[in-house]
Amino acid sequence: MIPGEFAVHYSSFLVEDYDTLYCTVFGSLDEALAHAREQVELRPALRCTIYDHEGLVGAPLGDVRGKEFKDKGSISPRFRRWAGGGLFFAGLILMMVDWRTDFELMWPGMFGSRIIIPGFALLVMDAIITIQHRRHARKTSGQESA
Repeated sequence: MIPGEFAVHYSSFLVEDYDTLYCTVFGSLDEALAHAREQVELRPALRCTIYDHEGLVGAPLGDVRGKEFKDKGSISPRFRRWAGGGLFFAGLILMMVDWRTDFELMWPGMFGSRIIIPGFALLVMDAIITIQHRRHARKTSGQESA
């Protein structure tokens, strides 16, 4: 794809759609959005994700979902923030409790050190995705004004 082209990527969990759907390229974002809305009307279990010429590298420009589409296997930003923050701060508190007792209890430090790492990973992952999404949005809005 060249700059200025937009791809509509199809996602469906219906068996009959596996052979026919994958991706369609358009010359403008308006055409891609119109086509995505049309396809979702025809197949309510379909999801159309719109990307620019960089493809799957950055965040999608648009996401049109049918009424019957059920997203399976993705972690929502809300879950990443709440679970990551909960695990991180619970682990931090447990490690501080163990430190305050001069490491006599040992179990708070053991549990704390085990849960602080996945919490930190979820928070960092969410921060990276958010920064990437904002950078991509800023870059696309700069192209539209030029």
